[in-house]
Amino acid sequence: MRACALLNLFADDDEEAALPDGSRSERTATLRARTHALTGRPCTVCGAGLCGHEALLTILLGARHAPRCANCAASELGETRAELCERSRQWILRRECFLEVWLEASAEEGLGAMDRPTCLFAATPDRIAATPIAPGPVAPTADALHDAGDLGCGDLVLDLKFKLADMAAGTVLEVRATDPAAPIDLPAWCGLVGHTLLHASPPRYWIRRKNR
Repeated sequence: MRACALLNLFADDDEEAALPDGSRSERTATLRARTHALTGRPCTVCGAGLCGHEALLTILLGARHAPRCANCAASELGETRAELCERSRQWILRRECFLEVWLEASAEEGLGAMDRPTCLFAATPDRIAATPIAPGPVAPTADALHDAGDLGCGDLVLDLKFKLADMAAGTVLEVRATDPAAPIDLPAWCGLVGHTLLHASPPRYWIRRKNR
């Protein structure tokens, strides 16, 4: 139900910039191209190369311009790698475009149609040790504050849509959101509509309004 509400809101958002309007196949093709472009790129925190699944997670978390591996993304969100990967997987399973590219990444890694890929869910100690977690960036200065309380899913992002619409391009909104799904919903929404999630330290998030 949560993902359905998100999908309906994205479809109605006249400011959507990250994925094109049109058919599911067109949107999936765009997502696939962006995932392939990020695959193999180094994490901007620790330098580890991103697998296809981590590339898709980077897009989901709104960090295309500053890619993060699963370890570093989880560290910045204040949770374990396992928690981040499982919550992201649950979100992806309910969104057809993301699920198709997720399963393609598994196939390309020789894992078959695996929705719980071993590269993320059964990482060896050697891989984990090879990607040390570095401290996240310092929280930016905000131009405005907004307490969204425990609003969730569609209500949360609709609230932020109107709040950011009243702000000047490039300004930063600090948001307090206590809904348990906010660490996934907010980055995903920012990535899809074109705003930038500058920093996250749940329950606080810093969002820079897009330039148009």
